[in-house]
Amino acid sequence: MLAVIQSSIREYPLKPQHLLPLVLATALIGCAPSPDEELNATLPQLSLKELLPQAVANEYCNPKLDSDLLYGIGYQLYNDDKPEQARNCLIMAAPTHDRALCYLASIAEQDSSKDSAERDREAFGYMAYSAVKNDACAEFGMFQNFTYGMRGQTPDSDLGLRWLERSARHGDTDAQQTLVRLHSNKGNLPLAYRWAKVLDDQAQIDALKQRMNPQQISEGEQGFEQLSKIVTSKDAVRKEAREENIAVYSANIHMEYPETFKGLSVAERHALMEQAVATVSARPEFSTRGQLYAYVIIARQAQLKQAGVDVLQNPQIVQLLSDTELQVSEAVKKADVILGQAAL
Repeated sequence: MLAVIQSSIREYPLKPQHLLPLVLATALIGCAPSPDEELNATLPQLSLKELLPQAVANEYCNPKLDSDLLYGIGYQLYNDDKPEQARNCLIMAAPTHDRALCYLASIAEQDSSKDSAERDREAFGYMAYSAVKNDACAEFGMFQNFTYGMRGQTPDSDLGLRWLERSARHGDTDAQQTLVRLHSNKGNLPLAYRWAKVLDDQAQIDALKQRMNPQQISEGEQGFEQLSKIVTSKDAVRKEAREENIAVYSANIHMEYPETFKGLSVAERHALMEQAVATVSARPEFSTRGQLYAYVIIARQAQLKQAGVDVLQNPQIVQLLSDTELQVSEAVKKADVILGQAAL
């Protein structure tokens, strides 16, 4: 049974090169690796062929499923505490979904069938691959690895901080929040302030301002202006989260009501789910995942019977879907009766 889960439809300053001729300095700067390339070079360069064991098909996943469903099912099984089944689904999804490696790392480090050294090696390998691909989740994991000596790594707080900043720059709010806390605790208020501004956390901004003098506030504002040009925009982060949610939502519906998407291509299914998420998000009476799932299933079943029909034009269906306590299966059964009567 699909559960009704409440959820909303979530510094390195340049140093003057006084001793170098201008032309030579420019050439050297042009050839120098970027900070991200330098960080990537600190990690083992691994391929998926080296990292991934052979996936075994199970009752949930097989190679015939598309990568979005494989990823979404793997994510759901991971949350449902079914690590072995989740692992095989995520292995199949990994060539397309870098984030799958982050979950594989978490599964690997909890694998009691292996000793601690092997668990650390496997988890770090997954995380390293994903971090090189600019996955903010894995980048935050690298901050933990090097700052606290986790997953077999030698502690290196400077390296850990660089990975934390990279994760924050790529839009990870946990990383951004951690930077606010770290810099605030160290008394570097302008740095804390600029990341609070990136988070757009007014409470933290106001609290920091009370501790800052005008010069520090000005420095923080200038720093934020610079950061805003390189930090992944909130719109881009939201779009990435929406794509991940669509994969997970699609997978949940597929697992419980596989007939819903029968006859649809991957692109058509994605378009259907994208439209459904937008529709449900725009209506204040719909606020849970269960309502979204029920709407998709009911709308799809109705369209299979009568092309182009809009179930939200039926007041009884809207009233039915507005009930946040109603289980998905109950909503689907009641909607079938309502729509059957309407067709008479």
